Amino acid sequence: MLRGAIMCSAAVGVLAAAACSSSSTSSTATSTSPPVTSASNSSPSAVQLEGTPTGTAVLSWDPTTTLVTAAIDMQGFTPSSSHAMHIHPGSCADQTQPPSVPFPDITADTTGAVRQSVVSEPVPGGIPGGSYLNIHLAPSAQLGASTDVSFTPIGCADIPAGTSAAGPVTVKVAAPQKNGAAPAGTVKLAYDGAQHSLQVVLNASGLPAGSAHAVHIHSGSCAAQGAVLYPLPDLQANDAGDASLTATVDNVATAPPATGWYVNVHMGAMSQILDAAGNPTLLFAPILCADVTS
Repeated sequence: MLRGAIMCSAAVGVLAAAACSSSSTSSTATSTSPPVTSASNSSPSAVQLEGTPTGTAVLSWDPTTTLVTAAIDMQGFTPSSSHAMHIHPGSCADQTQPPSVPFPDITADTTGAVRQSVVSEPVPGGIPGGSYLNIHLAPSAQLGASTDVSFTPIGCADIPAGTSAAGPVTVKVAAPQKNGAAPAGTVKLAYDGAQHSLQVVLNASGLPAGSAHAVHIHSGSCAAQGAVLYPLPDLQANDAGDASLTATVDNVATAPPATGWYVNVHMGAMSQILDAAGNPTLLFAPILCADVTS
């Protein structure tokens, strides 16, 4: 049982979470966090929450076919989700131009990883330097206007000016910054062996002002996502985009393992991340993740 004002329902497949009831928690905005430990009744140590999704893309151009190939090696997507991807003029910090090079959608596997190569439409001039690769929240068929949630960039990489038209060029794809900052934070887990309880303290910054975000402890890792083990109360950001959550989970039989657990912060609140059938919505998308280690 979770001590806190939260209700949760079951999801399906790899995202399955046991239904839970609630009890007591605090959720206040702060900027730093004490620290995760797997040892019973020991002093917790800090674990960094990293922005997701993350990884690399290798771009290459064939002058014979005039097609650009993008080899994607990334993790941290909603499992089994698909996403529109384009090259745009400009930069990750200046996303004002429409796409110039469209690609087919990329699709994550059941663990949220994308290991896929996609080929663009013809691009006579080769890889455009001084541009950026953008991955959107929704697949192409669901993309709305640039102001719609579906269009939200969730992964971005600048393609440097002067890049060879043929490549190959490897670019690092990361969650784009908003208002000069990307989501970041820390989390700590402290296990009480006598009470069989787990205290979670999580702090985050760089969130949208006033936003709420579902938080779970899962089995697996940020690179290979698994089922929900323990849902936590929503993380609530203040007007500055800072948030803090403290919650205690009861009836935890054993301390966190040395590996095999991770903490996920999602784009939407718990009430937004699953549809009526228990399937993930667009707002299920992970935005922060940390592997729990000894």
